[in-house]
Parts: sequence; structure tokens; C-alpha cells
Amino acid sequence: MLQDKLTQLWVRCTGKKIDPDKHSWIIGPLGEENVISDQYLKRMAEQDQLKVIVNEKNSGLLDDWDRFDLSLDEKKKLNLKVKKFYENTSEYDFEVWSEWKGVFKPLGYLLTVIFSKRLQQLNIPVSSLVMSKGLKSEIIKLKKGEHTVWTIWYRKIKSTGDVIYSGIYTTTWMPHFQRNLLKVVFPLPNGNASVIMTKKILEDGSLLLSSDGKKFGENGFYFYVTDNKGNHWAKFVKALHEWIRVYVDEEDILRTDHNFKFFGINFLNLHYKIYKKNTHKTV
Repeated sequence: MLQDKLTQLWVRCTGKKIDPDKHSWIIGPLGEENVISDQYLKRMAEQDQLKVIVNEKNSGLLDDWDRFDLSLDEKKKLNLKVKKFYENTSEYDFEVWSEWKGVFKPLGYLLTVIFSKRLQQLNIPVSSLVMSKGLKSEIIKLKKGEHTVWTIWYRKIKSTGDVIYSGIYTTTWMPHFQRNLLKVVFPLPNGNASVIMTKKILEDGSLLLSSDGKKFGENGFYFYVTDNKGNHWAKFVKALHEWIRVYVDEEDILRTDHNFKFFGINFLNLHYKIYKKNTHKTV
């Protein structure tokens, strides 16, 4: 599609050509040419002969917190409910509210029309009412034997069936920080978008993830594009930052605030209320 080719051209022209061996932290799974949705999962599984396991009991975004490089003090401070959520994500359900801010609301409509509806990826509704019935959430593991190779968080809007996120959750070693950071990859045609986030355990036990880096090689939002000739390009989008805070509120309810800024201006807020599946009891 023309819009995909233009986006890829923008990345090649304004980003930087990279060596995949030297910049392995930016490399990630690619999407299909047209619709993304969950199609890339089948290709990844077939190529590497992996088993696809959906919503295995007590299946989480993080199999091992040690890959997240938590200090002993951070492990002690981390709220147990936040920890359990990341370890057992498949057991939870969500109520979600979205808010596009002011002049950015037309941008939300534009993204939906040009990219999100067609690709079934990064599909954030402009109206909160669209998500009033919540999300269908699946944790998909691609495994070789008992070893998890990839973890995918696949979320669809219940009222429309549209995919809001099909993100691959992993950690990656960042030379700039000399430690592992959380990385979420969203496959796109001939490439992907990825968010690389630092973490901080706050005094109240909540987890704060941030993609607020200032330059290439730091935490932030990246586009990655490749071609069939072995060339690779990456674009660091320094104007786009996001913060995710997972916490337990004063009523002992597990919640997440997800905020986005563009050139320092808040343009999108997402709020999640999290509870055990098949119940509406808080956890």
C-alpha cells in the first residue's frame, strides 16, 4: 500500500542505516505485507518449528523477573499484586478507558483510517464508548519444547473485534544502559515499531515504565525497516514518549495509567482496571 511505502521511505531517508549484528537490540519480528493481526505468529511458528500455546494457565508477560535486572531493594518494594499480574497475565481481564486530547483527536481518526483498521495493529479508538465492553486478552507463547522463545500479548476490542495491540514482549540488552530493558515489538509491513522502556519501582510499590530517551540508543520509540537485499534502517522518534504506571490504588484495586506525549504535549491517555477473569472482583 502507498502509505506503507511512504512510511518505509521516511524511515530510510530520515533514520540511519544499521548493522544488525551491532544493533541487535533494534531487530525484531516483521509483519505481513497487508493485514498484521496475528498472521505473523503463524509464520514465526512455522519457520522455527515452534508450538503455539494460547492462554496457558498462569501464563505471564514475564517468565523470569531476573531478566528485568531488579535489584534486591526493588524486589522488596515491588507490590505483590503488580508482580503477580506480570507473571500470570492470562488470568486477568480489563476494563479500559481512552482519551485523545483536544487537537490530537483528529489524528486518532486519521491513524484509524490510514493504518490501524487495515493493518489491525495499534488500533486505539477515539471514543471510549468503543471499549466500554472491555478487551479480549490472550497471552500467546511460542515455545520450543518447554522453553518460551516469544511472548505475545494479543488484545482485541470486544465490541468491534478490532485488534488494539498485537505486541511481542521481551527484554533486550541495551549497551547505553549496560542492562536489560523491556522491549515491546509491533510487527508492521517489512519491519516493525518497537518501544524500549526503562523501569523504576516507586516507593508505593508501583511499577513505572518509561520510553523518554533523548537520542538513538536510549529508551524510546523506534521504527525498523528492512528490504530483500539485506539492508536495515532504524528511526528513533525522539518526539514521542510514553509512561506506563501499574499500581494498586487506595481501594486495593489493580490499575494501569498509560500516557503518551508528543513534543512534550500529552495527546493520549489510557486507563485500565484489572481483575481476575470470569469475575468482576478486584484483585
